[in-house]
Amino acid sequence: MGAVEIVDRIKGEVKSEQDSVLSEARAKAEALQKEASEEMELRKQQFIEAEEAKGRATKERIVRAARLKAKKHRWDTEEELIKKALEAAVKRVPTVKSEGLKGTEYSTILAGLIKEAAQSIIAGGGAASIELEVVISAEDVTYVNSAMLKETSAEISAGGVEIDLALSKERIRSVGGVIVRRKDGKIVVDNTLEQRLGRFSTNVREDIVKELFKGKES
Repeated sequence: MGAVEIVDRIKGEVKSEQDSVLSEARAKAEALQKEASEEMELRKQQFIEAEEAKGRATKERIVRAARLKAKKHRWDTEEELIKKALEAAVKRVPTVKSEGLKGTEYSTILAGLIKEAAQSIIAGGGAASIELEVVISAEDVTYVNSAMLKETSAEISAGGVEIDLALSKERIRSVGGVIVRRKDGKIVVDNTLEQRLGRFSTNVREDIVKELFKGKES
């Protein structure tokens, strides 16, 4: 083999090796580029998903805040209407005292409140006879007298427990109604109009909700 042939052969081997190296390099480069593209696409998708999640979270926060605001507004509206309803009821008391309510005189209404309170006290004790005091406002003194208390005592006593009702000298600050208590002070029943209206406010709320928010989501 001559020198020229040897050189040509070496060149051929170098070229072959070079082609092999280049081919391998190209394959690696393509693999790296593909991997980089996939990584970039993954990161892009992750970014999009993260932004969407942020958007959903922000939207949910806005919706929650709006719902809370709506509930507060509804509650405030209910409270305002209940307050107005109770105030209107209190303002009617003077008229009830002077004109009665649906044909019933105020003194009769007081007798009913006394009887109801006395029966509550009887239910809470086991005595065969009980002495009770009736406490009223200075304004209502003219509506309660010994004859009315005697008659009410007899009606209650007919139930089996002897009741003795007496008007206390103490006076309360109230728009109307009574407080009935045992003379020993162990049991007291507040049947003033303020207390009764307060207890009835739940029913007032239910009526307002039915009328004002009927058909609406709670």
